[in-house]
Amino acid sequence: MAANNSKVVSVEPLDTKDAKWLQLVKVNYTDPAGNPRTWEATRRTTKPRDSPVDSIHILAVLEKQVPGGSSSTVPHILLEKQFRPPAGKVTVEFPAGLVDAGETAEQAAVRELREETGYVGSVLPDPAEVGGRRMVIHGSPASSSSCTYMIHLSIDPSLPENQNPAPKLEPDEFIECFWLPLRDLHAELRQLEATGHYAIDGKLASFAEGLAVAAAWKM
Repeated sequence: MAANNSKVVSVEPLDTKDAKWLQLVKVNYTDPAGNPRTWEATRRTTKPRDSPVDSIHILAVLEKQVPGGSSSTVPHILLEKQFRPPAGKVTVEFPAGLVDAGETAEQAAVRELREETGYVGSVLPDPAEVGGRRMVIHGSPASSSSCTYMIHLSIDPSLPENQNPAPKLEPDEFIECFWLPLRDLHAELRQLEATGHYAIDGKLASFAEGLAVAAAWKM
């Protein structure tokens, strides 16, 4: 079943006591002048106590042959499409998932890649790691405390399990995996968004924008 078969039927208020994944909170703080202020925000209730982040996002790039019988290859990035009710559209995004209690973020990344895409991957060193730690990414700091790591995974296409990858999705998950040439990522995402049928995840859009800027400035 395709992700674009989903649609929002209705939207209604949700009491915090009935929420399973998120909690609406009032944050009390003081501004630079020392004045007391408040802020409305959400917190993810499933974040493990011993984890710096509640989720992970996966960057997996693979050299794939150019169509048309050519022997040359170009790097492709692994992406997903799935319906996101808050956006009301199918969202194009990195493979991602929540960190479970008792596992590291790296273990969560390997597990989520296998479950959502069928591919078996291995964790690569973080190219920008500073002081032995990854960078914590806040996706929407104005409205949520949710935070994530971007974890690079290597996929070995020679492994038997990566020949015909089979996702292991939950009954309520409808995810479509696909590859895009890294060099065309920004243009392809803009084309998808322009159709009006797709939403582009902010982390992926920022990544693609960064690639486009780097190319424009010959960095």
